[in-house]
Amino acid sequence: MATIRPLERADLPSAARLLRQHLHGSVELHEAFLSATLLDHPWADPEITSLVAADDDDGAIVGLIGAQVRRMRLGDRTLRGVCCAHLVVAPQSRQGATGALLLRRLFAGPQDFTWSETASDVVLRMWRVFGGFTDSTRAFDWMLVLRPVRWASGALSHLARERHLTPDLVPVRALPLQAAGPRLLGRAFPPLEDGVTGEATDPSSIVEHSPGFAERGTVRPDHDSDYLEHVFALIERTEGALVRRLVRRNGDPIGWYAYLDRGRGASRVLHLAALDANLDAVMGELVEHSRHGGQTVIGGRFEPRCEDALRNRLAVLGVARRPVVYTKDAEVRGLIGSGAALISQLDGEWYAL
Repeated sequence: MATIRPLERADLPSAARLLRQHLHGSVELHEAFLSATLLDHPWADPEITSLVAADDDDGAIVGLIGAQVRRMRLGDRTLRGVCCAHLVVAPQSRQGATGALLLRRLFAGPQDFTWSETASDVVLRMWRVFGGFTDSTRAFDWMLVLRPVRWASGALSHLARERHLTPDLVPVRALPLQAAGPRLLGRAFPPLEDGVTGEATDPSSIVEHSPGFAERGTVRPDHDSDYLEHVFALIERTEGALVRRLVRRNGDPIGWYAYLDRGRGASRVLHLAALDANLDAVMGELVEHSRHGGQTVIGGRFEPRCEDALRNRLAVLGVARRPVVYTKDAEVRGLIGSGAALISQLDGEWYAL
């Protein structure tokens, strides 16, 4: 048997070893990373902690579930969200429902809703047993080819050498018609709207202007400078260059975005925020900045509010993940399920791309 208790700093070496042995991802799950994301995060909350399962016989850590607290807003309401990550149980402890016990204990916390972006088949079944649901609207990735000739030649050369394509070249396994280029499919490359410009930005500017980028009646992140400085620095140490830009129309701020600069690989959009009426313009500035910066392909996780902006550019979609959500709040459940929420990868499992 195992005892479920809050994660302590002294548990980090054992927790990191457990993850390295039994959970594989895009980043090395070392002690410093776990500390930065689970314990030393600016929004760490003593009422909502990550949990471990400790063996009753020798005290060894045989299970872990990570809880990353996110501050959210719904109109005038302040919400606490939890991004659930790193659910892992040692093989010798899986017969005792240790994973289900960890998940049930986490769901019993005071947060308003909990979500994860990386549920396996087994984990998905556990979420559903406890009343969670699949967030199908965010199960897709999108892709835009910005430099068709370079992309096609690179993809074909890699395919000839390796006999397979990697996500760095083709993040969505679909044929992008807009890769035919602007001469044949000009409608996939609409010009940037007159008066729309972008500029590099910092956390203080993002926080200052963000309230004007949120639709009323939607669930959205309630970023502050401490959070953004922390997560930006962590992403850049782990994943590389992170582009953050504020977009203006005739000098007035209308939105912001952040993406990972992969050079000739597939750059990854982690966040895009704007009012619905301005989403196309902000997406247009993102595409133009990426293309002029030499990006070959850009993509990201699908956000329902961006559908028209992506449709206008003939973006391709592909099923990429199984996002799951748990909440007892009917209003929050309805808004997330309908797509009327902004839960971007910047506030989720950005390291599990």
